[in-house]
Amino acid sequence: MTISPAINGTASGTASQDRRLRTAAPQSGFAPWKDPAKKPIIRFEGVTKRFGDFVAVNNITLDIYEREFFALLGPSGCGKTTLLRMLAGFERPSEGRILVEGKDITDLAPYERSNINMMFQSYALFPHMTVERNVGFGLRQEGMPNDQIKLRVDEAMALVELGKFSHRKPHQLSGGQQQRVALARAIAKKPRLMLLDEPLGALDKKLRNQAQFELMRIQEQTGTTFVIVTHDQEEAMTVASRIAVMNQGTLEQVSTPGEIYETPQTRYVAQFIGDVNIMEGKVVSLPGDGTVDITPASGDGRIFKAGACQGLVVGQQVWLSVRPEKFRISLEQPQSTINVVKGRVDDVGYLGSISHYHVHTEAGNRVTALRANSSQSVERSISWDDTVWLEWPADAGVVLTA
Repeated sequence: MTISPAINGTASGTASQDRRLRTAAPQSGFAPWKDPAKKPIIRFEGVTKRFGDFVAVNNITLDIYEREFFALLGPSGCGKTTLLRMLAGFERPSEGRILVEGKDITDLAPYERSNINMMFQSYALFPHMTVERNVGFGLRQEGMPNDQIKLRVDEAMALVELGKFSHRKPHQLSGGQQQRVALARAIAKKPRLMLLDEPLGALDKKLRNQAQFELMRIQEQTGTTFVIVTHDQEEAMTVASRIAVMNQGTLEQVSTPGEIYETPQTRYVAQFIGDVNIMEGKVVSLPGDGTVDITPASGDGRIFKAGACQGLVVGQQVWLSVRPEKFRISLEQPQSTINVVKGRVDDVGYLGSISHYHVHTEAGNRVTALRANSSQSVERSISWDDTVWLEWPADAGVVLTA
């Protein structure tokens, strides 16, 4: 089954379009995963994939909802591409089943999954064909009449802003333009589900950043459900409505980008997404006001206070996660003794809008703090070998037990 995407207007890429609120983003209230009445468009039920003795995907159950831009994120070898290939039909699960719109597609061949299209990391464009012919290739293979092919191709190329390049060959295009041709070819078939396997991996950083917003715009305009595989945390945080962080074939956490970053559930997720400082300690008290008091493993008598998570008990070993931007770094000692660390600046990295400070603490830890460069002064007020104090509010720390 295929449906025609609802395209509102043309792909002009104007500033007003870029500034508009994404309707398929959690910030706009889009959160079908929170509605028990909503049925997922994709469901993995206990899916496992083995290659000999190696378990690439281990008993994964996951729901993805219509109009989501869903990201499978993790390092090489975590199983994310294998999971995507099983959804596309290029691999068959060793155990479990995959449902799309309630229909079991586990045993269907790729060509029988007419509502699913996949865009590969290698764009696989035909070098002897023009852009127009490349975009219409799949439609010609399906035997669609020529007049309908032309309409579909023109619509797809307008969406990715390639109309003026229709008669060029792939070698006459930039990497970013080739990527858009591959995307147009996939969109032209108007799939219900679009699968993208590291689609921006061949682009340089600037083009990659631009292409991320192009993908978001196109996903919004077509209403298609996108599932993207990436190892790039920033890319996943930018484009996705939800992210599944994978590790050794299992799901570590499935949440929105904001929840993944601000409230990671495990040390693995905290360390994999962005920069983080993790300090080991033990629970010394639970005041009953929704906070927990932690003494660091160094045993120097300091107290760290943070929001308490469920199941904590006095004496339990925990880890306190604090993002670098949550620290307040100062040359002056704070009046409070709660959530304060003293140290010496080892390294300073100036990145224009912000400066990175690597601080060696009295307890022997090395932590990172960020500070916005709000003035135009080239000289930094905090420099190498300075003694500094780091302070953070109680709600900035996340207590991790796993």
